[in-house]
Amino acid sequence: MLLNAHPRMSYFPTNSSVGANLGIQRGTSVTSGSANAYGGWTQIHAGLTYPSLFCTVHLNAVETSGDVIAATTLNAYFDIGIGPDVGNVMTIVEKLSGSQAQGLGHVYWLPVTFPANTPIWARHQNTTASAKGGIAVSWFGGTDSPGMFPTCSGIVALGAVTATTTGTSIGSVGNFGAEGSWTQIVSSTTQDYIGVMVSPLFNVDTSLTNGLFVTLDAGIGSAGNESVIGENLCLSFIWSTSEQRDAVCFPTFCSVPEGSRLTARASSSGAPDASNSVIMYGLIR
Repeated sequence: MLLNAHPRMSYFPTNSSVGANLGIQRGTSVTSGSANAYGGWTQIHAGLTYPSLFCTVHLNAVETSGDVIAATTLNAYFDIGIGPDVGNVMTIVEKLSGSQAQGLGHVYWLPVTFPANTPIWARHQNTTASAKGGIAVSWFGGTDSPGMFPTCSGIVALGAVTATTTGTSIGSVGNFGAEGSWTQIVSSTTQDYIGVMVSPLFNVDTSLTNGLFVTLDAGIGSAGNESVIGENLCLSFIWSTSEQRDAVCFPTFCSVPEGSRLTARASSSGAPDASNSVIMYGLIR
């Protein structure tokens, strides 16, 4: 059976249309503040010509200088906001993980809408003071059937520990392909969501295991009665030679009513590193 034609998409601006050499940031460089504190907002786009329906975000080259720094904890949050000037920015996507993001880095597909004619900004928090990170965003819009796309008005972080730039500790990570046990991210959501996402792992281990492949699932339900609402939402790969992590993250679209208990679990291809933690993202209607 033939499917109906996909709605036309005709608008796709970006703040970075080219790649980058190893150790050089792609996109706009954003500097963190003091340890575990945000730096200032940096403009990444002067304003879209047309509204966008979704975007891809590439976080890369999170480091203390122009080169990859091994054996250094570089857990990172990146926020994206909109506003007329640097003093009036509203956060609409918070705490995307850029932890140890080197090489491919961390790639997100975000179903969040951005308005036209409004500057877009980014800021960065890191466990290391004055760390740098590249953020490259591509926005997609110009469809004749916008109602066919599941989109949200904002993305909120659940389970973040801002004092240490980490997430909720994952006590049990399955190894050699086995699923780990469910970890509670939030006991009761305070609003409805149209879906969720899961971050790449945060880690304070400065000797990451080489060649470790990790996947993350999202769940919902009471303790002992969790149901999977998103499987393999985050795919992450670790290279120990330069203490870097590559990851790709996707949303799952499902109704999450207010008062829900949300959980996450992790599985790795071998013995996992210590001190793993995650953030879950709620997609706001």
